[in-house]
Amino acid sequence: MQTFALTAFGGTEYLDCDICIIGSGPAGITIAGALAATRARVTIVESGDFERRDFADALDEIENIGAPRMDDQWVVRNRIVGGSSHTWSGRCVPFDEIDFEERGWIAHSGWPIPLAELTGYLEDAAPLLGISRGFGFCGEQFWQLARRARPVGEFDPALLHSYYWQFSRDPDKSSEHMRFGWHLKQTLGENATLITQATVCRINTDADGNAAASVELAAPDGTRATLRAKTIVLCAGGIENARLLLCSNNLMPAGLGNANGLVGRYLMDHVRGPIAQFSPDGNARLRQQFGHYRLPGGQVFAHGLWLSPAVQRAEGLVNCAAWLEGRITHDDPWNAIKRFMKGRADPVSDTKAIVTQAGMLARGAKNYFIDRNGLMRKIDRLNLVCMAEQIPDPESRVTLSDTLDAFGVPRARIDWRVHEIERQSMRRMVDIIAAEFARIGLPAPVAEGWVRENAAFPDDFRDVAHPAGTTRMGSDPATSVVDLDGQVHGIHGLYVTGGSVFPTCGHANPTQMIVALALRLAERLKAGLKG
Repeated sequence: MQTFALTAFGGTEYLDCDICIIGSGPAGITIAGALAATRARVTIVESGDFERRDFADALDEIENIGAPRMDDQWVVRNRIVGGSSHTWSGRCVPFDEIDFEERGWIAHSGWPIPLAELTGYLEDAAPLLGISRGFGFCGEQFWQLARRARPVGEFDPALLHSYYWQFSRDPDKSSEHMRFGWHLKQTLGENATLITQATVCRINTDADGNAAASVELAAPDGTRATLRAKTIVLCAGGIENARLLLCSNNLMPAGLGNANGLVGRYLMDHVRGPIAQFSPDGNARLRQQFGHYRLPGGQVFAHGLWLSPAVQRAEGLVNCAAWLEGRITHDDPWNAIKRFMKGRADPVSDTKAIVTQAGMLARGAKNYFIDRNGLMRKIDRLNLVCMAEQIPDPESRVTLSDTLDAFGVPRARIDWRVHEIERQSMRRMVDIIAAEFARIGLPAPVAEGWVRENAAFPDDFRDVAHPAGTTRMGSDPATSVVDLDGQVHGIHGLYVTGGSVFPTCGHANPTQMIVALALRLAERLKAGLKG
């Protein structure tokens, strides 16, 4: 691998490669790594640098005309080597079977490929994500992997299923989730070149608009360059993938791949927030059962609940899952110990927190080291948090703003929509969990006010930085932007991957599926090189 900054490289007008990858996040680095053993000349172009830069952050500013979204775009997408792996939560889980179905109560649902086609790629994605297994750990298999007995009574499988999220660990620093930018030397081959501070302003095709030809790059100081490539792969995220296709309108006024007006439509994210509360007192059993589990080998899983497919079908609901989140107090003894270790402790208050809560520390140590569970923390609030999928709505979309960025490219205008079916599904989740907990002898939750009053989402319910669907995958150009291989319909050599190709998004965190699809695309690119 070689690397250089476009700014420092100077004013070279033309560069050449076989495969250009736009974006150095989990998808882009995964594809480049999978191509390491080939003879293809691979160039990764990254708008940011190895450190966070103000100029790169400014390029992510948006115009929001829809539902409230995160104000800080750094939380949503990261223009930096390693991409969104700098801020992701590390939660990994595969999608569910029902996510791939054409559901009669959800318009535009259904994937053109089955889950069975992706299970091998999900497994192959595991070591890249810093997790121990890629598939087959969300049901009863989990307790076999954990080598322990199920700690709760059986939920009615027609209503609820247990669910397990696996947390990524970076091999070089286990306290961190996998940071893809830290491992470039081990991941990329000698055939790869990384260009930093290189913002793609336009994608060009041949004169007939039938094949990918080049990308136009700009550096922070205004340096411009053209990179010619036989194959171009967009890996820039759910917002930027659509924006770049729409901005590339010098030959096709509506943008590339947008003959049917679908680029940017069907914008989905996840709706997430508290749906109920538990009393923070007397809930040790509940917190232990729905807390973190450390499996042999040290992998950490979180236990939650999933709305059964039977209920989704019978009641016309979207997929959603729920888990417990406690608000940790300042005088939590474990936090006090951490502050001492980092030299940031208040000698009086932190010593008091440790001494007066020695019993909690002792129980917590046993719970962690012997029972292999998560630490029991001191909390003053215990929420039941739910995350729901969104329906693919063509009016929820990314278009181009009238305002321009520093390179004269229109910013993204985002009109994100939320829907009653998503609220209804989360409210129903509360009812079912309350009834099932009471039946098996667990404390009952108290529904949040907006749930009890059948009201709209609270103002603090925002997007969860999982933008998806804006360049959806399908076999029919009339209803999708890319084909089953991720190639833009009608443009040879122009590919898109990442969450933007999801036809539906389920309730699952997207990164594991993004990496699996990247591996699938890389396999097809390698097959093309042999052809």
